[in-house]
Amino acid sequence: MEVNVYDDCWLLVQRFNQAANDDQNGEFEVFCRCWQELQLQHLFSAQTNHIEIIATTLAALHVGKRIACGRRTNGQLYPAASRFQRIAGFYLLYVVYNKQPTQNFVKIEVSPSTWQSLCDYALQLRRDSPEQKDTEQVSYLFWRLVQQQAFRFTAVDYGQGLDGLVNYDNVESAVGISRQKKSELILKQHRPNKVSLLYELEDLRNLDLASDPFCKLETAYNRQKQQLVGQEQTLPPTRVFSQLREIFSDIQNIIGGQNQNQHDDEQPTTSTNHQLELRERVRYKAMYGKEKDDLPKAELDKEEEQEVQDPYQRRTSSATIFLPQLPKDVEREYEMDDYTEDEDEEGEDCEEFMDMPKS
Repeated sequence: MEVNVYDDCWLLVQRFNQAANDDQNGEFEVFCRCWQELQLQHLFSAQTNHIEIIATTLAALHVGKRIACGRRTNGQLYPAASRFQRIAGFYLLYVVYNKQPTQNFVKIEVSPSTWQSLCDYALQLRRDSPEQKDTEQVSYLFWRLVQQQAFRFTAVDYGQGLDGLVNYDNVESAVGISRQKKSELILKQHRPNKVSLLYELEDLRNLDLASDPFCKLETAYNRQKQQLVGQEQTLPPTRVFSQLREIFSDIQNIIGGQNQNQHDDEQPTTSTNHQLELRERVRYKAMYGKEKDDLPKAELDKEEEQEVQDPYQRRTSSATIFLPQLPKDVEREYEMDDYTEDEDEEGEDCEEFMDMPKS
């Protein structure tokens, strides 16, 4: 989710930079117009709980902080950052901090070096272009953030998210690695087994048979060209279909040899995934008192939809916390334990009250 927030914020910064360069005007009103054109007022509308709102706010503030300091979202220096882009970073900090639905709950975490970079650039704007209105607006908005106590000072820039300790500086590369792993897993799942290899061999045989008449035509065509005197250099013999048949034959020999070797060397192996599945079944039966296969198909489908493996896409919500209900007897035991604990506490309070000396 953080990557999508990054993309939206970067698009806003680029749109503002282009509009400011066209009009030579980097005022806050231009930023607000770009904000409305991109409909970023709906930035928080798709969130389902407070955790997602906080995570979205943290990601957007991270982008604004980095751009205002002349850096990329991964923390690396961005020498090509223009004046309007860095000004957009200050605007983004102010807007997101005051627009967050959690009422200024999420703060802008800054280290001493980041804070120094923000202050230095605000002072640099006042030195270089003190008469421009956007300089005055940046100074005012930055001062307003300080007055609102919007900054939380930390020793280092250790930006970690709420879900699986997402590192904001590496979230884009981490998501790319995750997608690559997913694609590799899909390729492994679709990797042909012995049965599909047999079908592929059959297809190769069909192609080999289909290319036979073309090979005959090619042979006759080459024979006709050989009868032409003095045309050996301009009309060399063609070997397209004959080479294709040789390739088909080599593929069949290679695949057939591999299948034979795998069949000869086949030994019983233990699958880690199978062991994990067995453990999960045992744990499920111990907790819910029934086999996992006994669940109706609708419940199984619903549970599979809830099990999202990618930590960057999963968020804590009621859909991911409240799984199948516990058996009735287990719930009764929990209720009885709570009831007995309350009775014991009341009894201890009564004894302490009776033992108190009377005044």
